[in-house]
Amino acid sequence: MPVSSTISRTIRQAVTAAVVMAMGVASLVGLAAPASAANSVTLTVVGGTVGVSQTVQASVASDAVGQPSGTVAFTADGTTIGSVAVGGALGSTASVTWVPSSAGTITVRAAFTADDGSTVTDSKDVTIAKVAVGLAVTTPTSAATSTAISLTAKATAAQGSYVPTGNVTFYLSNGTALGGAALNSSGVASVAYTTPSTEQAVTYYAVYSGDGSANNARSADASLAVTAKAATVALTAPATNYVQQPVTLTAKLTPTTATGKIDFAIAGKSIGSSAISNGSASFVWTPTVVGTYTATATFAGSSGVSAGTATARIVVTAQQKKDVITVDPTGVAAAWAPGGTTILPNGSSTPLAVTALSKNKVTLSISGPCALSGNSLVVRGVGGTCVLTASTQGGNGYGAVTQTYRIVPGRGTQTAKVVAPANGTYNVGRSLRLGRLASTTNIGKQVTWQVRPKYKKTCRVYTTKKNFKVKMKRPGTCVVVGKAPSVPGQWSQFKVVRTYRVTY
Repeated sequence: MPVSSTISRTIRQAVTAAVVMAMGVASLVGLAAPASAANSVTLTVVGGTVGVSQTVQASVASDAVGQPSGTVAFTADGTTIGSVAVGGALGSTASVTWVPSSAGTITVRAAFTADDGSTVTDSKDVTIAKVAVGLAVTTPTSAATSTAISLTAKATAAQGSYVPTGNVTFYLSNGTALGGAALNSSGVASVAYTTPSTEQAVTYYAVYSGDGSANNARSADASLAVTAKAATVALTAPATNYVQQPVTLTAKLTPTTATGKIDFAIAGKSIGSSAISNGSASFVWTPTVVGTYTATATFAGSSGVSAGTATARIVVTAQQKKDVITVDPTGVAAAWAPGGTTILPNGSSTPLAVTALSKNKVTLSISGPCALSGNSLVVRGVGGTCVLTASTQGGNGYGAVTQTYRIVPGRGTQTAKVVAPANGTYNVGRSLRLGRLASTTNIGKQVTWQVRPKYKKTCRVYTTKKNFKVKMKRPGTCVVVGKAPSVPGQWSQFKVVRTYRVTY
């Protein structure tokens, strides 16, 4: 083979080996350091209205094979409105519901954070409009003249959940302002309004001034009928009346909401007036001359109630017979004389039989250190005089009468339960129980026992844990005395005596 052919073949083999080696190196470099995948997020959002719900959406993508995996976080002017995971079975789209809370230009942002920590964002500025507001007024359709009522308005968003804030002002149809008030948490405002003093139709409306998220609004006109309620007056008086006997005139007024006074007159001449309370007023008149009279009750009108009047015929006859009251203490020989004085012991209870000649009811009252328990008079102390008053209202042809009686309390008598055996004969060495150590009188004074000094050789008094006892020592006479101290000027001393004969 020629030398030149051999050299050519050797050169071709070397070149081929170098190309193959270069391709292998390139292949190895590609496997060790591939290019990074690029992620992206696309935000979809439109303008809206305060308080109205809308959907905000974001889609994620990557230039690598497959869907990117991670979390999309949504914000509106920096405030979080939601966060949604994407990737794999969750898909590549994230959606949240957004309710704008304020009007203006709002920046909405979607930030996708991949599992490897890388983050991409997309944002858009959207315009959020103020919400339209409806304003409705409520009030009674009618009211009385010169009456305080409430005018109320409620502001409500035309759509969505926003509750308007701010102020509402009420106006008459001629533009006169009636007052204003702030909306409460329910969107309601009220003002007090006093109706005119004359009958008329009142037309008014309300204006809402709006706030940062709600448009202003005007209500429709509302109509209020202002009328004067007609008063109905009824006048009553006793059917039978007597000279110098008080007569009660009573006027009943409807409606009972009326306030003010009723003027009373007899035969056209004023005798006085009385304030109305719960639709009623009364006046007491004492006739001085026999005759037939016309009584008049007049209401001038007030508080949305018109004036009214009523009359009643009153017949006055000669003075009634004088009534007589009898106060008869049970167990006493004679009835008490009116104006008289009686002494009763402190602590006593005296039943009283009380009657009137007229057969009318007798009313009793007492003053001083005494009391009434039903028809019994109880003396509760001394040092003063009790005055018992007995009276009747009159009727059955008799005039009213009042009688008084004086009771002077005297010293009371103390009493106590005594268990000491009765007088009798007992043997030497015998012991008798006289009473308990805690025994007291009816006013709480302790009862104690002792032997009269001249009989101490015959017997002696001693005490146990609970009782006073006497022991017979020798034949003879034993006299023991139980006592409780007096209360000077109030209660007498309590004293009880037992005499025992002692034998073998």
